[in-house]
Amino acid sequence: MIILGVDTSANMGGAAIVSGQGLVAEYLLRIHNGHSERIIPAVERVLSDSGLNLADMTAFAVVTGPGSFTGIRVGLATVKGFAYSLDKPIIPVTAMEALAWQFRGYPHLIYPIIDARRREVFTQPFLGGKPVKAALNCKISDLVAELASYSEPILFVGQGALDYREHLAQLPQAVFPAAEQAGLRPSSVAGLGLHLLQQGMEQNWYQVLPFYMRKSSAEYQFDSMERKHESRE
Repeated sequence: MIILGVDTSANMGGAAIVSGQGLVAEYLLRIHNGHSERIIPAVERVLSDSGLNLADMTAFAVVTGPGSFTGIRVGLATVKGFAYSLDKPIIPVTAMEALAWQFRGYPHLIYPIIDARRREVFTQPFLGGKPVKAALNCKISDLVAELASYSEPILFVGQGALDYREHLAQLPQAVFPAAEQAGLRPSSVAGLGLHLLQQGMEQNWYQVLPFYMRKSSAEYQFDSMERKHESRE
């Protein structure tokens, strides 16, 4: 089995190929706002370096969210195009699941942290790579307050953990990886995809949906305008 994993959910993203023997190739880059222009060259690079082509892939893994609305749409559209044209399955994974898989060897709780802006985060607790609770969107201050009474070490990972380190470090049990190791790697997306494929967790291209967790700013503005309009009637 050979899996191509793609992540365009955040400023750091890229593509990786993983097989049953381990990592084949990985290309990680800071994307900023150019997801649509940079993800295809990233895929082409890992295919070229590995001497493989898209038809050699058993399946494709992709991060469905949460994160950048534009980035998520670009990643899904790209991978769905591959899967549709080649009649291959897709393994959707969330950013939290892939981050937890990346640090699954940690023996205590893992909290992937993704910046949701407005001093809010997307997060979910994991133990041994498996979820302990459902994903949630909350204020960083509420998360710190909730974990204040927890006595065991907690590993905070993801770019959001670095962004909110000042807040999370208020917890004496907080543990952080080195900055260069904290972010999500495409190889973890592909590796988790391979693991889930072996468990029969693949989907057809039309079944895969984005995992946004909340509305976009544009949708909030539209809803606000609708409510104002209704109040005038």
